[in-house]
Amino acid sequence: MIFLRWGIFGILAFAAVYLVYNSSKRLAERHERATTAVVTAPPAPAEAERTPIVIACEIELTVAQRALDAQRNHDPLDRLLRIREIAFEEDAARRERLSRVARRWFEYPGALDATALRRTVYSECDSFRRP
Repeated sequence: MIFLRWGIFGILAFAAVYLVYNSSKRLAERHERATTAVVTAPPAPAEAERTPIVIACEIELTVAQRALDAQRNHDPLDRLLRIREIAFEEDAARRERLSRVARRWFEYPGALDATALRRTVYSECDSFRRP
């Protein structure tokens, strides 16, 4: 009889752990989808036509948008600095540039629409790229 009670308790405990694991996984996926919302923009040129500068500016735009989203959601800055675009960048100078972009937009006091954000990020990216 005692084995039956412990067996039922074990099955219930396993089921609870399994449910918590699945729900946390779904919650993490939902959070990832919510934080990777892309700024609506005009259609991008074909992949073959995109220059490395355009790709670098698109990444900076993504980082800026995620920084504004993190600020709006009251997420901490260190979580923002660990996003995929910054953390997995192999070039140290580029990683530092992306970190500065993230900090700049995380600390931005106002709100911008998508067009103004895109224009500002591209102008800053272009001026940074010029010798």
